[in-house]
Amino acid sequence: MKKLLHTAIVAAVALALLVPSGCKIVSGTYVVEETFYDLTPNGTGDYYYEALDITDNSVWQDHKDDIKDIDNIGFEIWLNSSAASANNFNCYVDALASSLGGASSKSAVIAGATHVLVDVPMPAGKSFIGYAASFSHITNLSTLKTLGETGQFKFWAMADVTTSSFTVDSIKVVVTLTAGT
Repeated sequence: MKKLLHTAIVAAVALALLVPSGCKIVSGTYVVEETFYDLTPNGTGDYYYEALDITDNSVWQDHKDDIKDIDNIGFEIWLNSSAASANNFNCYVDALASSLGGASSKSAVIAGATHVLVDVPMPAGKSFIGYAASFSHITNLSTLKTLGETGQFKFWAMADVTTSSFTVDSIKVVVTLTAGT
């Protein structure tokens, strides 16, 4: 009993010393989820493009100034392929300020953007790439995390076939971050 009382007194004194000094010990892990719908193909039908922006998300707004680390980034993607056979699906990202955009050629995107989802199987019909499944196809995670710190980046989705053979119905970006003071 004396040991418990002693521990409580020490903890109370430590807390009393921290509070007046302005020390705030507040940190945690937060999840930002943002879904983007109605992606449109580029003019030549080579890929889908979207400028993704999660900075208006309420969780992002609450913690944007205190982000210590982007712990992980994953995706949930709904696809619909009308191709007769299976294809591979790939995604690329780049900084929002990049000169690449929705009018860039497929080869320019492949050469200039960062490949982040590699060879995701896309069978004929509807497909769902879940958050956990996206991790086994993610590459260049450090670049993706760096872009994730800004909350904004350009995103391209492409397959081995033209976009007339598949649609991207929605993309959910899931960012796990550590924030605190």
